[in-house]
Amino acid sequence: MSTASWWPTSRSGEVFRYLTEEEYVRLLDDTLPLSAEPGDVIFFKGAPSTSLVVVIEGELEVFEESKGKMLVIGRVGTGSVVGEVGFLDGRPRTRHVRAKTACELRKISREGFLALLEECPPLFAKIMVAMSELLAGRYRAAVEELEPVRALAASLREADGVPGSLSPASRAALETLDRLAPAASSEDPEL
Repeated sequence: MSTASWWPTSRSGEVFRYLTEEEYVRLLDDTLPLSAEPGDVIFFKGAPSTSLVVVIEGELEVFEESKGKMLVIGRVGTGSVVGEVGFLDGRPRTRHVRAKTACELRKISREGFLALLEECPPLFAKIMVAMSELLAGRYRAAVEELEPVRALAASLREADGVPGSLSPASRAALETLDRLAPAASSEDPEL
């Protein structure tokens, strides 16, 4: 059964798509409006996760720091959200996020969102269905992106079964992949 048969799509946006106008206004009443200028950091990786941020207007960048350089690993535009992983599980932020352009944002606190469960269960349910679809889509994209790495690891393991067929460099690569595998599977990226 598709969710479209539960709730027709009313608007654009990852979290708002199933909301009626009344529900949308109700949700916005429970959010904190924020503005960000290009370069402003919205989240720091490792910081406590107490909110979800919805992009009303503008574009955010999800980035990592590596060897003193900023590497953009994703972009989040109007109607999208960031911070959903920590928002749901309460663990620290998994990525840095900054404004690429001038942005109008809405911040939803975890406590405010959980209050919807008591105050407006249908609204809470619609948002949870949308969040589940969002997380499933992002998880599938991450799995697809990692498929070539998994194929390489499998081919190295296969070659390792033949005595003398694995070079020292290949053996080192395989050991590195084995060390990284548990970390990659235990922490889903926010994007």
